[in-house]
Amino acid sequence: MILSDRDLKRIITEQKVYLVNPFNPDDLQPASIDLHLGDELKDIHGKIIDLTQDSYKLKPDEFILGCTLETIHVPYDLMARVEGRSSLGRLGVMVHVTAGFIDPAFTGQVTLELKNVSDKDFELYHGMDIAQIVFETLSSPVERPYGSSELGSKYQNSHGCVLSKYGE
Repeated sequence: MILSDRDLKRIITEQKVYLVNPFNPDDLQPASIDLHLGDELKDIHGKIIDLTQDSYKLKPDEFILGCTLETIHVPYDLMARVEGRSSLGRLGVMVHVTAGFIDPAFTGQVTLELKNVSDKDFELYHGMDIAQIVFETLSSPVERPYGSSELGSKYQNSHGCVLSKYGE
């Protein structure tokens, strides 16, 4: 079941669980929380683009990694999904090409796979509304949370744009 704004607010305020940090109440939507673009981008080879100095024009058909400004924490009894914003999708900008699922117990910034499928440049800048996160309840809390040693979780406590660790 997808959590509503009421449920999200209750978890954050009453249970004192941070789901999104920093959390701004203005980012709370009916069934999601808005996320913002962090301060760096990386190409798939690791070249860093600093967004604190200037914006970046994502060219048509270009792919680049970004990250959320916010750190995400998913409790053991929830999972989350990062989705692109419809306003960006209507401009031809994909925010999560394929990897939007976030496991229970994940903590860290989320790396975004940004792709411009339009025929026009698109400007990316630090702090822009880039995505939304949706939380869903599980039938029960997980036994083996993300980050457990036996799982080999590669992206726990991620900070910034993290390149693929496929094959590690």
